[in-house]
Amino acid sequence: MRLKKQMHLLVLFVMLSVWAGASAQVDPEIQLGARGVVSFNTDILAHKTTTAVNDFSDTGLLTGFRQKLYNKFRGQLVIGFQFPDAESDLGQLFFHQTFILLEDQSNIIKLGRSRVRSAMIEFPTLRDDDALEFTDVLNPFSSGENTEDHQYGNVLEYAHIFNQRVWLRIHGEHFTETPQPPATAETDFSLNAIGFSLQYRVPPTQLWNRPLIQQVGIGFNNFLTDRPGYRSRWDRALKNVTTSFVINLKPDPIHFVDFRAQAIYNVGFEEVKQVTDFFTLTRARALATFASFRYLLRKLERPALQVALSAGYKTFPDLQNKTDQFQLVANLFYRLGDNFDAVAQVQFRQFNGDLRALYGESDTRIQFGFVYSIDQSWNNQFDDRESLLNLEHGYIP
Repeated sequence: MRLKKQMHLLVLFVMLSVWAGASAQVDPEIQLGARGVVSFNTDILAHKTTTAVNDFSDTGLLTGFRQKLYNKFRGQLVIGFQFPDAESDLGQLFFHQTFILLEDQSNIIKLGRSRVRSAMIEFPTLRDDDALEFTDVLNPFSSGENTEDHQYGNVLEYAHIFNQRVWLRIHGEHFTETPQPPATAETDFSLNAIGFSLQYRVPPTQLWNRPLIQQVGIGFNNFLTDRPGYRSRWDRALKNVTTSFVINLKPDPIHFVDFRAQAIYNVGFEEVKQVTDFFTLTRARALATFASFRYLLRKLERPALQVALSAGYKTFPDLQNKTDQFQLVANLFYRLGDNFDAVAQVQFRQFNGDLRALYGESDTRIQFGFVYSIDQSWNNQFDDRESLLNLEHGYIP
């Protein structure tokens, strides 16, 4: 009788173990990512000075769920929203990330709404749109009122990783289109941009080796416009070429010093000889460059202090008037606690030629603020090759 009872307990134990193992494999990994960005802004224009006490734009929340599939792939669902810029017409909340992703060690497939491939590297600015005219390929279908139009859209993307260092990406995207009068009743979500990029990236686990070349790449973006007077899709396409690199200037695990730069060449349309609005601005031939020197102090393997100086220059060689623009960004980030930073940043912009009618002669912005980041997960099952906060702008890249 006692043996029979022990056998029953053993069977029950085995069944519970099997059930627990099955549950561990079926239950998804749950992710939570959040970043709060709040700053006090002072804008100094040519004839007036304005302030914004609480600028909390780009503050956002991300939720993610990852699941092991029956084959070597894993699946992920991400839903996230941001508070857009105060002057935008996107409402109180903007859903910037809503996609499903399939990936294995060397392949990634993404479908949904996410960050478009308008930039190749990140720069150490407080917000990702602080130097948008230099760091991102501009959306020619937008009116230019919303910075989010250049950064987020519906994406279909495939990436293959060679030897965990070389990334080949092929993408088709739908950039947000501002309705043109007369507005049509139907909304078109067809692809209006295609392209690819090739990039060499040192894996995060190898950054401590401080190699000279940390990242280098080239990308191509082609917007499928309705250029009047041309039938060929190639002639109607607005072509952009982007090159970028990041190099380490000091091979030291405590004192990080690097230099990063990016150039965007917009082939443009030869018939555009004058910039009068955002439509002609994005279709004129242009060359935009942006570069940053960055010093990062790491204590006990954690960032403690970062100082960066960045500059951008953009020129429009085909315009009748000599037209260009310049921007300078200097900032300092100081870590007050785990993932909690204080920041001070100064921006100066200057415009010449046709751009003065659109933006004025120059402006200066002074900012003081705080940034708090959260990256948490439950039921951990996978590595963190791309955490949720990798989807957001990182001012400490």
